Amino acid sequence: MEKRFLVRLKTWTAFLLGTGLLLSVAVAQPLREGPAIQVPRLSDEARVSLVTYSPGEELYTAFGHSSIRVQDDELGFDRLYNYGTFDFDTPNFYLKFARGDLLYLLAVGPALAEMSERGELGQGVTEQVLDLTPDQKQTLFRDLEINLLPEHRGYLYDFLFDNCSTRIRDAFERILGQPLVATVTPGQTFRGMLDPYLQRIPWTGFGLYLLLGARVDRPVDPHTASFLPADLERAVLEARVNGRPLVSEHRRYYEAQPLPQLPPWLEPLPVLLCLTVVWLAVWFVRRRGRCARLSAAFFFLVGLVGAFILTFSLYTRYAVAHQNWNLCWLFPAHAIAGAWLYLKAAAPPAFLRWYFGLTAVAVALLAVTSPWLPQRFLLADYLWMALVAWRSWLEFRAG
Repeated sequence: MEKRFLVRLKTWTAFLLGTGLLLSVAVAQPLREGPAIQVPRLSDEARVSLVTYSPGEELYTAFGHSSIRVQDDELGFDRLYNYGTFDFDTPNFYLKFARGDLLYLLAVGPALAEMSERGELGQGVTEQVLDLTPDQKQTLFRDLEINLLPEHRGYLYDFLFDNCSTRIRDAFERILGQPLVATVTPGQTFRGMLDPYLQRIPWTGFGLYLLLGARVDRPVDPHTASFLPADLERAVLEARVNGRPLVSEHRRYYEAQPLPQLPPWLEPLPVLLCLTVVWLAVWFVRRRGRCARLSAAFFFLVGLVGAFILTFSLYTRYAVAHQNWNLCWLFPAHAIAGAWLYLKAAAPPAFLRWYFGLTAVAVALLAVTSPWLPQRFLLADYLWMALVAWRSWLEFRAG
């Protein structure tokens, strides 16, 4: 969701981004508690606005971006404040990102240059000029300048509750003295709000569904709904202060260009369905014969995926990666069972057969009861569950 404006983010491995992923508690001090610093007095004609970018082609731009623009022609500056920057050269960058220890930074740059860059890359660029009093503009400007100080500019990013959009929302609320809220559909969840953005990148979405636990399925409220840039923009457009609209002017600098789409037949569900059909066809050709080493390789792979998810869940500080029900069927012990089955393919021990029997029952129960669980699954997940239950049942009956 966040953009890097200081350093180009190259590529992130499919899941963690996002998605992606994914999330913690801020360490930056409240803006009003900063030291006494001298900042220029804005003229009465200064403009403060919210700038919003639509999603872009690169993964780190998949959710769009928000920033604050402060423009004062009389003082001769036009600044864009971004809470979504970080240093790609940070030691142990990927480990810190996965752990949730990577510091995100507030940065400032020339507004038109940044906006033009995003627009030329095909992202839509809009601006909402805020109807603020001179004192409110000055307070926000001073707060932003204080937050730029080295001791205040870094914070621990949280995908849902502390990001480029929520930081701006909180800054606006401090000067307005009232909350910014967006209209939400009853029962809307964080995961449901992310789904439209993941449709264009289905394999990343598939990975995020495996990595994100039940906490991302919590309902949103009108205040927390503004964790996405487009929803913050909507909350600002809908806001009224003392009976007057908060936005005095709405500008569109660039229209969003169509983003590349993955062919439908290359999405996770069709690909997994095709592989399943091929596997079943081979099984029937073999007269429904058992191939223990193929099952062993499958369970070893499933167990490795589960081990990765469990390790990430235990290692990361991102709360949305905890309480992950996918571990009930992507059980890490499947890797050990698969390796053991490979070594004892001809005559698997009784306890290994019973392990697979219990796995078949457990996965079947999980699939049947999933509508009542606090976590949502993709259709592709159910197909994978069916494969686990099927191969488990075959190995149980093999003795």
